[in-house]
Amino acid sequence: MKIFTTVDIQKPEKQLDFSGKILCLGSCFADSMGEMLVQTGFDCLVNPFGTLYNVCSVFNSLMRLGAVSGLLRSTDNPLFTKEDVIRRPDGKFVTWSHHSRCSVRQEEGTAEDFLQKANQDLKNAAEFFLKADTVIITLGTSFVFKLKGTDFVVSNCHKFPAKDFERLFVPAEEQTDILRQIAQMFPSKRFILTVSPIRHLADGAHGNALSKASILLAIERAIAQEKNLEYFPSYEIMLDELRDYRWYAEDLTHPSEAAVKYIFERFTDTFIAESFKEKMQQNLKAFKASQHEKR
Repeated sequence: MKIFTTVDIQKPEKQLDFSGKILCLGSCFADSMGEMLVQTGFDCLVNPFGTLYNVCSVFNSLMRLGAVSGLLRSTDNPLFTKEDVIRRPDGKFVTWSHHSRCSVRQEEGTAEDFLQKANQDLKNAAEFFLKADTVIITLGTSFVFKLKGTDFVVSNCHKFPAKDFERLFVPAEEQTDILRQIAQMFPSKRFILTVSPIRHLADGAHGNALSKASILLAIERAIAQEKNLEYFPSYEIMLDELRDYRWYAEDLTHPSEAAVKYIFERFTDTFIAESFKEKMQQNLKAFKASQHEKR
């Protein structure tokens, strides 16, 4: 008996293996997928700036990584400066380019300490990006927050008042242009694009649907025009194969741990050769054993 609609996925000619380096950027789902790649033995760097929700923040992060690594020429200083450092309402130091998890409490260090760490992390990430052959980008929303008085789309609002930002919807055409720019700036790299299955219900059910639809349309158009862009249907798998609330966490917006594992299995079935599966399981067991020993 067939109890759900299977999402058909065409396997690519080139598959991933343990010899490559993978950079994961994007939403919380990128964190989950990236962490599973790390646990199963892949050389993977996950969200060096913290969680990024929209294509503008992903683009800005890649531009900075490209400039620091030397892959892109830049007349501006790509490193963070003291002018970039802000103090959140809760006293933590951070920048508009980072997620809140990258922040540093005032009692743990000064703004200069945060700046030094942020730039060292940036240099390490740029060195990894230079050698990375694959970049997995997971986009979560078409809504962005632009800092008033500037053209800069922040990666996180850091609990500042809503009056400090302008909330905008990035149309599909603009997202397509940004994705194409990314592909053209780094032609030697392979980009696997996916849409986060996490529901952004702060935008309302209808707003979330419009947001995801804009991303999907943008990706479809960009892939049709750029050879180094590919798509993996995380969002469709969640909606069509796991379309029951038992596959969601208690907040009813994030996929459950079981759902993430299922989607990861579909990802490995698509992008990783069968000959690597046994080694992945061995690596996962070794990782879990190492975590148990630390307790």
